[in-house]
This record gives sequence, C-alpha cells and structure tokens, in this order.
Amino acid sequence: KLSPNSPCPCGRGAKYKKCCRPIHGGRPADVPEQLMRARYVAYALGLADFVIDTTDPSGAQWEADRANWHDDIVTFSRSTQFDGLTIVDSAQESADAGTVSFCAWLRQEGKDASFGEKSRFLRGSNGWLYVDGTALEAEVMATARRAKAT
Repeated sequence: KLSPNSPCPCGRGAKYKKCCRPIHGGRPADVPEQLMRARYVAYALGLADFVIDTTDPSGAQWEADRANWHDDIVTFSRSTQFDGLTIVDSAQESADAGTVSFCAWLRQEGKDASFGEKSRFLRGSNGWLYVDGTALEAEVMATARRAKAT
C-alpha cells in the first residue's frame, strides 16, 4: 500500500496522487510514457487488474485465462523489490502508436532481476495499451545503470 502523498515509484518526482494514481483510477494516459510509468507502478503495487486492462489483446503477453494471469502478476509483484525506473527514450510515431525504452531496476531474492525493454504501445478506443517489447541491448542497460548510480 502506498500513501497518496508518497513520492510516486515511477521516479518522475511527483506525489503518487498527482502522478500515476489518477491513471490507476481510470483516467486515460495522455502519452505512451505516462502509461509505461503507470504500469511499472502497478506492478510494484500489485495492481494486477490495471496491468491486464492496459495490455493489448493482440500482444504477446496477453493471456486468455484472466484469473491465472492475475495470480501470476500478484505473485511476481510480491516476490520482487522495485528499485526504480529509468526512461531511456520515448517516441510517438503517430497519433495512435508509440514506443518507450526503459530500464526497470528489480531484485528478486536479493539478486538483480533488472531488465530493459523497448515497449510498443497502440492507442485503442479506451486509451493507450501495451502491445509488446524487445530487450534493450546490454550496452544501453549498462549506460542507464551508470547514470542511475550517479
């Protein structure tokens, strides 16, 4: 549980109540980066329904068994420490398509589980949705890690 007045875990620097919380409450994200940040925070807080509802059914992560998917997200969230999010790049190719490259700094059982991804987003009738992603190159992750350390 996160206090509305706590700093938002997405790292933007705003309080949760003025940052990702309104999006978690149903306000559509304005741009793909905003949804990316809200999804990171949703994983950190175990908001499985939000993650599911903001995933495009045509995407690789979509699961038909919502109950099982929900449980998997909650289990992942509970077993993971979310240490930060670094946005590497964000681009909107058109009114309905965009990408966000990011590094998610995670630990599981005390071990580094961080990863980087270039995520693809499409805008549907209800707002932006995560479609899929490709892993960032190790060099990009290393550069982001050095920047995070300073």
